[in-house]
Amino acid sequence: MNKTLGVKTPEVLPSTLDETLSVAVALSRPLLEHLHCLVVTLGANGVLLCGEYDEGTVNLQPRKQKRKRQLCGLHYPALAVTPEEIMNVSGAGDSLAGALMAGIVLGKDTDSCVRMGLLAARTSLASLHPIAPMLTLDAVNPNKVHTQTWPKPSLVWID
Repeated sequence: MNKTLGVKTPEVLPSTLDETLSVAVALSRPLLEHLHCLVVTLGANGVLLCGEYDEGTVNLQPRKQKRKRQLCGLHYPALAVTPEEIMNVSGAGDSLAGALMAGIVLGKDTDSCVRMGLLAARTSLASLHPIAPMLTLDAVNPNKVHTQTWPKPSLVWID
């Protein structure tokens, strides 16, 4: 997307999580001139949500009135999955996106939406199918999955 906008992109991919987050946040800035928010999937490193800062989180719902936005990125680590549990990696990103969007449509808060996406991604990783057939709203409801501990996402400001 950045190349289409004429924004210079790195020649070499970052090798550490900190470098990856730094590059992803920098590359999100020009895109946020055109988009309300941006979801950057980071594979085993989780997901980065970039957009308007709203009381400690990223606002997923567009505002009716225009105002100057303070932008930030929130990094949510991926849920733990052992190599033995991984059956398929083809649909994890799609599962994450679908469940996150379902949360938005249902009017869930940002943390719940991202957690729904992370649960869906983990479920699809453990399935023989790209998208796990057992994915339902109940299966990705963070309030019903009590075996999961949720680390606090880390906040990065976007200039």
